[in-house]
Amino acid sequence: MIKSTSVILLFAILFACQSPQKQELNEKVLASLGNKFKTEYTQSANEFKVQIANDSTNVEALLGLADINIILYLFGLTSREETIPEAQMAFQKVRNLDSLSSKVQSLSAKLSFLDWDWNTSQAAFLKAIKTDPQNIDARHWYSLWLSAMGRFDDAMAQSDTIMTMDTGGDYLIGRGSLVYFQHQFEELKRLMLEATAKDPSVPWGYDWLGMAYNGLEEHDDAIETYYKAFELSDGTVEVGAGLGHALGLAGETDIAKQMADYYAMAAKDHYLPQVQRAFVHLGIGEYDEAIKLLEEAHREKSWFIIFIQIEPWYDPIRNDKRFIEIIRQMEFPD
Repeated sequence: MIKSTSVILLFAILFACQSPQKQELNEKVLASLGNKFKTEYTQSANEFKVQIANDSTNVEALLGLADINIILYLFGLTSREETIPEAQMAFQKVRNLDSLSSKVQSLSAKLSFLDWDWNTSQAAFLKAIKTDPQNIDARHWYSLWLSAMGRFDDAMAQSDTIMTMDTGGDYLIGRGSLVYFQHQFEELKRLMLEATAKDPSVPWGYDWLGMAYNGLEEHDDAIETYYKAFELSDGTVEVGAGLGHALGLAGETDIAKQMADYYAMAAKDHYLPQVQRAFVHLGIGEYDEAIKLLEEAHREKSWFIIFIQIEPWYDPIRNDKRFIEIIRQMEFPD
């Protein structure tokens, strides 16, 4: 990722005069914006492309190319325009090869979900699960769909089934996301302590653990955990947003505001999800700016706004008429 001179200069100005903190942001990590993971995922995408070039009927490579593009988008590393069209193109090719596959049906459901086609995506998820009840990935994504619609009991039923099949603990974070949306922060904390003990070098468990501490108002633990997640994620903005939000809630508003300003400048040269930037502003009580960013995310049909009905961090603005209008325009099913 190319770092513009203006962004680096802004960072130097912002942090040159900051007051001492219990921990300090690493300048290189902040400026990287998750470049380590973007590079790794992009390399994987290129490997799938080589396999497809050698064999255009390689179903697994086409599925892999679609999924890796979706991952790049979900982690906020690359824009929708740079990823989803390629994922859709790979899906069209693989559907022509094996439309009866549960994996192909699940991919169809994911793409419809990302496109906010609620009914079509639900039908495709159910079809994928019926075709192969052991398709954990389809069940996990369907549990996210159910959660986004506020159907928590049904989401947890899917997750319960996943847990009976997930002998390696690979879906601990997935289950954690479901209990997070239900404000079950003690259970999220328990799950994420287990996940981070299992994979201590993986940032995403610490990210969700920080959310648990935030929800429990255990601010010192939240900040410490988020700093660790931020370093491990190489400055991925999704994690940086959580750190900025946690700093704001803990009263460390100066550095949180500096992060918000940095992201505003970086967004001129890089793709940064508006919803993640909004989370930082929510943490420091800048609600108007947060809503403006959410309105932009709505216009771009962003993945990150799909959980708008249930995301706890939106609670301070949930009664704002502008926020309510965004939800209305998304036309969620009753």
